[in-house]
Amino acid sequence: MARRFASRLSLVGASQTMAVKAEADRLRRAGREVIDFGPGEPDQPTPEPAKAAAVRAIGADFTHYTSAAGIHDLREALARHYAERSSQSIGADEVLVGAGGKSLLFAAMLALVNAGDEVVVVAPYWVSFPEQVRLAGGTPVFARTRAEDGFTIRAEAIEAALTPASVAVIVNSPSNPSGGILPPEEIARLVELCRDRDLWLISDETYEALVYDPADRASLLEFRDRLGGRLLFVSAFSKSWAMTGWRVGYAIGDRELIRAMLTVQSHDATHAASISQSAALAALERAADAPRQMLEIYRCRRDRMVEGLNRIAGIRCPVPRGAFYAFPDVRELAARTGLDSSRALSEALVRECAVATVPGEAFGMPGHLRLSYATSEALIDEGLARIARFAGA
Repeated sequence: MARRFASRLSLVGASQTMAVKAEADRLRRAGREVIDFGPGEPDQPTPEPAKAAAVRAIGADFTHYTSAAGIHDLREALARHYAERSSQSIGADEVLVGAGGKSLLFAAMLALVNAGDEVVVVAPYWVSFPEQVRLAGGTPVFARTRAEDGFTIRAEAIEAALTPASVAVIVNSPSNPSGGILPPEEIARLVELCRDRDLWLISDETYEALVYDPADRASLLEFRDRLGGRLLFVSAFSKSWAMTGWRVGYAIGDRELIRAMLTVQSHDATHAASISQSAALAALERAADAPRQMLEIYRCRRDRMVEGLNRIAGIRCPVPRGAFYAFPDVRELAARTGLDSSRALSEALVRECAVATVPGEAFGMPGHLRLSYATSEALIDEGLARIARFAGA
């Protein structure tokens, strides 16, 4: 007898970024030397104060349930940290700690979206945004950014995507996969747009510490008071402190929204791991320089990656303004090598060159590839050399 699964699964697909990682792992097990530009995680180690705090937590038997909202000391430290940075009043009860930023974004969708609601998502988008909207019963509608504009997020494009069914807007700045940002002047326009239309504004700022130009460093959290409680800020320790596997994210929002998301979380993950929360608190309080140090490492790698890509015939790559991804246009290269899509090109590169990339189709923008430069300069050089040989250079 055929097994029947929930019909909602037909609305979504598996994460393509995780699929790329699985294929790279398979090739390694088969003995191939893979240059992996696929992972969306830092190659830097977790800061020592965070690791030491985790060991102390285990030794102290801090291994039981915590508050579902997260340990109070961590929520209080996050409230204080972001209040100082944004000049906004933030209380610990307006902070929710979760098992990674992804779980908090999903909790927000389940708390805010009803069947028939539309949520505007900026494209190219992180792979889970539209899928989470669909799983919550809503419909994602896309606002496009342009490569020739550096994938800059524009309020005008978001406004054009709105309909009477729109209830929320999701922005991700700096963006995964493009490295595009929401500049300060566009932040003000977007805030006014969402306030005038009575929309929820969800700001995923997971890569907030990885912005290369100081003039680009602005957060929607600074405009919290202008939105009357309709802003949800989400970030995590994953990228800024190289703690992807620890799974600690956090959200800051109106108390009622935080309580609604907590209701969802209490029936899902319950809370982030107690040991991971101890490590996160130590990272925040005793490893403040770690994000800045990583940014300088990524700046050098970014320049090396972008310059190398633009030397390969058939590839055009804008300079990312944040995060640690290059997102080049590869349509010409695909056509020159007899391939009909960026997905086919990505598959050919891993099959023939053992170079792992993520195709633009995963992010709603075919014709591009995402290449992470969160890897060593030596591996960047070797990966680019393999792609150049594939291109016939």
